Amino acid sequence: MYNEVERIERCVSEVEKKVRSFTRSYEIIIAEDGSTDGTDIIAARLAKTNPRVKLLHSKPRLGKGKAIKRALRAARGDVIVYLDTDLATNLEYLPKIVEAVQKHGGMAIGSRYIDGSNVIRPSSRTIFSIAYNLLARMLLGDGVMDHQCGFKALSKNLARTLSNKVKSNGLFFDTEMIVWAKRLGYEVTEIGVEWREFRNKGESKVKLFRDALKMGIELLKFRLRLYRINQKYCEYGKRIRQDNTRKK
Repeated sequence: MYNEVERIERCVSEVEKKVRSFTRSYEIIIAEDGSTDGTDIIAARLAKTNPRVKLLHSKPRLGKGKAIKRALRAARGDVIVYLDTDLATNLEYLPKIVEAVQKHGGMAIGSRYIDGSNVIRPSSRTIFSIAYNLLARMLLGDGVMDHQCGFKALSKNLARTLSNKVKSNGLFFDTEMIVWAKRLGYEVTEIGVEWREFRNKGESKVKLFRDALKMGIELLKFRLRLYRINQKYCEYGKRIRQDNTRKK
């Protein structure tokens, strides 16, 4: 959460209500990231009055990726879910992504671009989102239709691994996390969701052109990094084969 003073109480209340409908074993972590509008004060009160709520406060801004990685390390559950404060994704899908992770132990991600999804948002953001996901699939070859939907679940083991392996501290965090999960052999399931953009014009924390440029640059840098890693393993394999040939 960053500057979500008007949404924080409803978010925590709605999430807890939904979680309690299918389990009694849960915790709610508020990853509060350098808010200046009093969000941290309300979050502290919620954590003090509700033993199920835990606050992770950071005075300086960490960035989305770093704040979530911090929460992933702190979470104690066997299945860890993270979602956006505005609850753009209908919480009716929460049990479904939890069940998917319980079934295969990998990751389940909400998707706005597969069969069964229903999305309402400004066309400009939809165009940028589709373009980014297309570019990501082309460069990374992961086959994922929606990398950036803020509604994801993963097993504790995978969360621990990815929180240490993923380098991005910003908006590219989601994409990098998905790619590493797949490369490590974990199953990644996309689930079509109902998604509504509730924020009014100017309220979104995402600055379309600026953040699109940053994510594009991070995407290219990550692809280059993967290429270098692949080359390193190819060279290593080549040396092993040459050593085995000499021994024969």
